[in-house]
Formats: sequence, C-alpha cells, structure tokens
Amino acid sequence: MILKKILKRIIRLIFAFILLLALYFAIAYTLSFFPTRNIQSEKTQTIYILYNKMHSDIVFKLNSTTQKWSKILPTLIKNQEGYIAFGWGDKETYINTPTWDDLSISTTLKALFIDTPSLMHVTHISNLQKYQNIKKIKVSKEQLIAIENTVLKSFNLQTNQHYKAYSNNDLFYPSNYKYNIFKTCNTWTGDTLRDANISISYWTPLSDNVVSSLPET
Repeated sequence: MILKKILKRIIRLIFAFILLLALYFAIAYTLSFFPTRNIQSEKTQTIYILYNKMHSDIVFKLNSTTQKWSKILPTLIKNQEGYIAFGWGDKETYINTPTWDDLSISTTLKALFIDTPSLMHVTHISNLQKYQNIKKIKVSKEQLIAIENTVLKSFNLQTNQHYKAYSNNDLFYPSNYKYNIFKTCNTWTGDTLRDANISISYWTPLSDNVVSSLPET
C-alpha cells in the first residue's frame, strides 16, 4: 500500500514537470509572435547574431564599435580588425562542456533550477563568412552604443580574471549575473537587444526565439 502511494506521487510529480515544461516552451514560442515595437531611427550600423540550436551570441565588427575592446580585453583582442562575439551563460556548462554532447544531466539541472555563477564568452573572429547560422541586424548609432554598454555591464572586470576557452581565439570572463531557467544565455541576448529598442520577443529562453522574432533586414 505504501509503495503504491509512493508510485502515485512520483507519477504525479513527473506529470506536473511535463506540464510545466510544456507551458515553458508554449509561452516562449507564443511570445515570439508578438515582438516589442522598434523605435524608428536611421539605421546606419550593422550587428550580427551568431546562433545554433542551443545558444546565441551578439557579434560586432571591431572597426565599427564604439568601445575600444582591445583596451578593455587586451589579453584576447590585440587590434580593431575582424569581429568580436559575446555570449553569456552558466559557468559550469561553459567550462565543462566543450561540445553539447558533453553536457551532463546534473550540470543541466543545476543550471536550470539553481541560481548559478555565469561567465561571458568572448570570441575574436577573423572571418565571419565561415559561419552559416548568422543573422544580420541593422541598427542606429544610438542602438549600437546602447548594446555595447549593456554587454560591458555584463562583465565583472574588477576581478581581472579570465579562463581558457575552446581555442586560441576565445576566452571566458567572470560575469555579474546569475543563470537559471528564466535567465538563460538566450534571454541575455534578447534583453540586451530589447534594451536598445530593437524589436524582439518579450522573452527569449531559446535561440530560436531570438532569431525568429528579430526583424528581417
């Protein structure tokens, strides 16, 4: 009898978890059809979104940026040539998951259901054309400044630390924020763009939410 009650509770918990997960994805995709309104302005600048099935980065052309990233991040950026990509995410996932196939269940559960430390992932890209999943966004000078300022605020540069990443062209830096199921790597991208008055979904927990709700250029 006791075992039967325990099994019933486990089944109810699993069923409730599935319902919550379904609701999570339903809300995320529904909001993609109702993006925020973009303030009209002269769009003379270009930024890019680099994305895959799980993650999205914001990319700037270095010779068009308003911040001197070669001075802010001198260990990685030596000059104003090429492009610079910024992504944000869970620290343990970034450090211990070189590929998505290496992602463990324990790491995933901690990242989703506990406020975990985070990192900024910065990549110096010499040739953007080698990437297939790229979305171009036209922005105004004011929007570019706003996006860069928000990206800069995501760093905790007071620690003067950085961590080795996946190649010689990228590094991890400490971030001020905490990661969880509602504040994901993709909501960081969406929040950063939305704060600069770029039309995008109100909530972007998935990379597809970011890309599908952005305006076409």
